[in-house]
Amino acid sequence: MTFTLYKEARLNCLYVNIAAALLRLPVLKESLPFLFNQAGLYYQDTQDEDEFVISPYYRELDDFIGELFGAHVCRKGYAGGEAYLAALKNALGTGRSAIIEADIFYLPHSGFYNRSHFPHALEVIGYKDGVFEICDHYYVYHGTLTDVEFRFIFESSLQSPFYKLLNLWNLERHDKKGTEVPDAAFHYGVIRDNYRNMSGQVLYDCPAGSRAGLEAFESICRQITRLKTMDRDASKFKAASYLYEGFRELANSRFQHHNFLKAIGENELAEAYLEADQGWMVAANLLMRAATANQFQHFEERILNRMQRVREKEAGNLELLRQWLERARPEGGGKSFMTQYSPRSGQ
Repeated sequence: MTFTLYKEARLNCLYVNIAAALLRLPVLKESLPFLFNQAGLYYQDTQDEDEFVISPYYRELDDFIGELFGAHVCRKGYAGGEAYLAALKNALGTGRSAIIEADIFYLPHSGFYNRSHFPHALEVIGYKDGVFEICDHYYVYHGTLTDVEFRFIFESSLQSPFYKLLNLWNLERHDKKGTEVPDAAFHYGVIRDNYRNMSGQVLYDCPAGSRAGLEAFESICRQITRLKTMDRDASKFKAASYLYEGFRELANSRFQHHNFLKAIGENELAEAYLEADQGWMVAANLLMRAATANQFQHFEERILNRMQRVREKEAGNLELLRQWLERARPEGGGKSFMTQYSPRSGQ
């Protein structure tokens, strides 16, 4: 392997591993800001009243990986530790790295070891003489785990409430791309797609029943107000954790979109997204304070006021996108490669 750890604090644990795996193909590091370009929003209820989805990612990341880098992320789930271990060794035998997932409660290098349960992902970059070499880029850790330790982690993680299957990811390259940065048609397509999602015009790959863009705020605020009425602490903190993690991911997406906009020279628009990043992060921190103190009723008004300010900021950014698109509309109607490439484009 050409390098060990990839340090990027504002990518979630799966995305930072995908970035690291791409760099091992290799691709240009300068091209990564073009991959993590989505700054949308959708909300989805689930069958479990304590679970819901809040996400900024309205498109499949694999579409972008294929177009930008000529690669595909292969994913398969396993219901048994032995099968998972065998598949991991087979993947490493190709000379590529692999991405695994596990409950962070069982990872010895984690600060949450034997303390808190939560899903996590990390990269495995080698195997020799019964020892796996791992890179946990999210926690900036490079070390090893034995066969026995890995088997225990896998089997224990399958008993955690977060997993029914454990996924294994690896990259396959079918076309050598990524030696040049994308052109203006790509830039336009990304900004147009963010505008369409945030204005609720097109759902793209959002799950059925989703509420997209600014419309999602009503459902999100409804979940915030529910916290003070929930009787069971376990349900209350589960719902709060979904809100908290959703807000953090929305903040991260705005930061990454800020990097994308800087990379294409749109510095003024980039600063607007940095302000949105900060707004979502403040809301996340308020939720964490409420959960830590178990005082959701006390914090409710402050959190909802913050959400109103975040919504106003997102509405302002949406107007900035509209103005940018009017100025930058390319000849021929502005169809981006994503419209042509993705069968799920919603066009």
